[in-house]
Amino acid sequence: MEGTVWGAALALAYLGTFQGVGLCLSRAALPGESPGMRLLLGSVWGSVALQWFPVLLAFFLGFTPAAHLGALMLALLVGGAALWLGRSTPFGFRKACAALGRRWFLWVVLGVWLFFCFLVWHSFRWQDGVVYSSQATYGDMSMHLSFITSLANQGDFPPDYSLLPGTRLSYPFLSDSISASLYLLGAPLWFAYELPMWVAGAQVLFGLYAFSSVLTDSRGQAALSWVFFAFTGGLGFLYFVGGGVENFTRIFTAFYETPTNLIGENIRWVNVLVDMMLPQRATLFGWAVLFPALYLLYRAVYGGQGRCFLWVGGMAGALPMIHTHSFLALGVLCGGWLGASLLARLSWERRAAQVGKGLLLGTVAALALGKELARGREDSPLFLYLALGALALFVGLVVLLAGTLLRRGEGRVLLPWGVLLGVTLVLALPQLFVWTFQQAAAGSFVRGHLGWVLGDDSYLGFYLKNLGLVGLLALGGLLLSKGGAFLRLAPGLLLWLLAELVLFQPNEYDNNKLLYPAFAFLCCGAARCAAEILGALRNRKARAGAAAGLVALSTCSAVLTMGREAVARYELFGTGAVELAQWVEENTEPEAVILTDTRHNNEIASLAGRNLVCGSPSYLYYHGLDYVWQQAAAYALYTYPRRSRELVETLDVSYILVSDFERSAYSVDQEALDDLYPRVYDDGNRVLYQVVEDAPYSAVGEIPWNNPWEAYRGR
Repeated sequence: MEGTVWGAALALAYLGTFQGVGLCLSRAALPGESPGMRLLLGSVWGSVALQWFPVLLAFFLGFTPAAHLGALMLALLVGGAALWLGRSTPFGFRKACAALGRRWFLWVVLGVWLFFCFLVWHSFRWQDGVVYSSQATYGDMSMHLSFITSLANQGDFPPDYSLLPGTRLSYPFLSDSISASLYLLGAPLWFAYELPMWVAGAQVLFGLYAFSSVLTDSRGQAALSWVFFAFTGGLGFLYFVGGGVENFTRIFTAFYETPTNLIGENIRWVNVLVDMMLPQRATLFGWAVLFPALYLLYRAVYGGQGRCFLWVGGMAGALPMIHTHSFLALGVLCGGWLGASLLARLSWERRAAQVGKGLLLGTVAALALGKELARGREDSPLFLYLALGALALFVGLVVLLAGTLLRRGEGRVLLPWGVLLGVTLVLALPQLFVWTFQQAAAGSFVRGHLGWVLGDDSYLGFYLKNLGLVGLLALGGLLLSKGGAFLRLAPGLLLWLLAELVLFQPNEYDNNKLLYPAFAFLCCGAARCAAEILGALRNRKARAGAAAGLVALSTCSAVLTMGREAVARYELFGTGAVELAQWVEENTEPEAVILTDTRHNNEIASLAGRNLVCGSPSYLYYHGLDYVWQQAAAYALYTYPRRSRELVETLDVSYILVSDFERSAYSVDQEALDDLYPRVYDDGNRVLYQVVEDAPYSAVGEIPWNNPWEAYRGR
């Protein structure tokens, strides 16, 4: 777990090599792009290669040093070929750095990225034998650590959930495999966890600015759009005004009572840096690909850069096991821009924009009315059918437009889109069939639901307090946009509507992973509206004051939330837990199955990378997994150990842990455990028993392996 300095240096060199390969690829593939954009895209492609190359070889070699050596050789071959192909194009590092002088706002992006790097470091601190987390990472980090350590320590591929052995890991695990690769090379766990996140954070923030720059009309609008997205937060700060000093200071002292995450008041539109990019690694690495891909797609569709279709297809095809929601979002957004480009080709943009604005207002009214009529019945297949019907209508429209172009003899404009679709499907379908569809079919995925997490709020009231001024500006910007400008923003509306009608995970909150990419489009519309309003002010000082007030009002909730995260500190694993995990990692087999309680911060899974009989239901349930039998078995094993021979053999239990967690969760018969098994670890609080074959089990009342229910229900 602690790694070595040499291991950290090797991990840094390994990651740096892949980053260099990505830069060579971008130089060869995108000679017409600016050096700064090639630097960004090369970094993204290097990270994707580091995620995918070891995994491809792991199918044959396991997730082992041999697979990583082969991945390195493959990367060097690809990088060498790209270096030769792009030899006529300079790297342009000086010009890339000079962009900081030409675009002052890049310094703001750089500063926010450095703050994000601080938050990442602060969120996983290993100090004096204790592991601390921040507020945002207290829940999710343990799960991601279990994926990282089990993949690196066990080496099996395709991997299983260490939290539910025997169940294939179908969560988009490439966001964690990139850290598992560095951990396997000897890096300290904290360094392996944080280093790729620092790189991905830069890719997201600079990729977002590149996306905003091409989708808005000026640098000022691009900067404002970026601020609206990076500092997401509505009017939640108003709940902390008044009521005494304690009402305000609880932002910095209470657990998850922030202006962007106040569940009691149904404030759910969280800040993207703190509550999305920091704890949700799949979202972070997915957005690191998504926003640069959208930039390239815009260049392909509206900039005449046809070759970019191919590169977008490759990036899209890599996404399913990096972040499935980003893959789905990119697919919907591609479809939206396909329709927009066909309308532009037919010179129907103006009329289509007028119809689109009418549909926008009508849809908002319908959603608001539907929320009132469907109170208590928000979960219904009806909304799934409505979404499918809307999709069918949209596909029919695209087919009609494509047919019109074919009759005009202009069908060649569809060929690049065919390349994009073909490359995407060739790369994505194997992932979807091997991992995604299998888990989605078994869990509560894809069902109709109206209105995200609106709860008892009205539709408009919920979004007014959650999105605040930016929501109003976005609506105004959409209505002010004309012709092609509206159609370029319209894909975000399609994605938003989909997320309001269909849930794609058991946890309805997770639909924000679709809403936020849609919101990035709306932020561009909000910036346009803000620019129109500010431009109407003739007095320069009044305009500057209004702009400052606008930014302050739009970012107040986010800034307070970021401040809370910067000072939050929670003990995730104490000294005793860390010492136990170190002993387990050094003295047990990597595939050992260890019986513990189902706490989320489980040192055995997270730090030692070992398998558990049953992990935390807070993870397993929201992944759509059936864990109830294992949960019942764990109860029976602790409560009736003398009668559990069949359960022990069926679950292949190697060790049993008894600590304060287990004693409080179960009626542990520790006297029986002492009679059955030897103690191999005992620090006075935590006792680890090793299961032995000749344990003197009782044959009377033995609990059969397939029926632990009676003991479990008897609680």
